[in-house]
Amino acid sequence: MAGPVAGQNGHGVYGAGASATTTLSAGATTGESPESTSLAGRISRDDGGPVHGVALTLIDQRGHQVSRAIGGGDGSYAIGAPGAGNYVLIASAAGHRPAAINVAITGQPARLDLTLSGLGELSGVVRSARSGEPLAGATVTVTDQRGEVVASAASGTDGAYLCHGVVPGIYTLVAVAHHMRPSASALTVPDSGMLRHDIELAPMAVLTGSARAEGGRIAADVQVTVLDAAGDVTATVRTDESGRYVVTDLPEGQYTVVARGYPPVTGQVSVTGAEAGYDIRLGYGNEDHA
Repeated sequence: MAGPVAGQNGHGVYGAGASATTTLSAGATTGESPESTSLAGRISRDDGGPVHGVALTLIDQRGHQVSRAIGGGDGSYAIGAPGAGNYVLIASAAGHRPAAINVAITGQPARLDLTLSGLGELSGVVRSARSGEPLAGATVTVTDQRGEVVASAASGTDGAYLCHGVVPGIYTLVAVAHHMRPSASALTVPDSGMLRHDIELAPMAVLTGSARAEGGRIAADVQVTVLDAAGDVTATVRTDESGRYVVTDLPEGQYTVVARGYPPVTGQVSVTGAEAGYDIRLGYGNEDHA
């Protein structure tokens, strides 16, 4: 099967020495049969999926239209030529960049498969769900139904993001930012290829508190370990010179706080909302209070 030969300006010159399985009546005027002057193939996206309903136009070297056709739902197409010669095949579809390919048609049927790149744009603004302020540096990733990444972008200082080349279809959008809970949502990009979708990210919770020994003395440099409901270590910090500690980026849930450095003290704390407080009293046995 012959294929396109690279030409100037990114176009291809196709030698038609291949057999075609689909033909179209071409109204030949130079003695060739309609089958021998037809061009057929399949049009797909960058990810290999079919592009349906592609408009195809064949023009001669003077720019005159000589044939038109519409591609099928499976991406297949067939278009006829009035006779052997050099032509330009133009393919266009909603949400995709049009393509123009040089083709040389001889007395044999030709096959030419094309790929159309997506022209769509997915855009929006990433904000904090609590304050409404834009979030800079958030990573936005778009995956298709097979789980493959098709586009990604980072939000700017104004929280805006822009993903290029997203063709019409169903996708999963995931947004991740520091100190925020990741967000995932299902999106359907319309046939226009253009969709705006703003994203709100909820901040992770912060657990703060102080550690004091008997008599209310400040307990500095005490190791504080936070365990999740399964008993796995979520974070380990030490109290500062004021006896304060801060644990960031905690999902909502139930936690166990263990203070070491003195006789171990444990206690339970429920983290909800944006911030939770838990003070530690050392030297009073194993019961503590929030």
